[in-house]
Amino acid sequence: MRDREHYIKVLAENPNATIGTTLAAAAVYAARHGRCEPEDRGDDWRAIVRDLQARYGENLTVDEVRREMRGLTKEWP
Repeated sequence: MRDREHYIKVLAENPNATIGTTLAAAAVYAARHGRCEPEDRGDDWRAIVRDLQARYGENLTVDEVRREMRGLTKEWP
């Protein structure tokens, strides 16, 4: 399942990676809604993609994705 913890693990395993906006949006969506499976990628997810692209361009750093995820959830390891 691609839940919040899944994306936290992905980010932790790849600390120097560049994250594309679609993957970043999935992580942010999962932080907000609990999971982000392919069938969850509707209007809300697309709005997150557009917002991230407008603010960051096509790619984000791991730290930027974490910061975006933190802004949407109170709990964080």
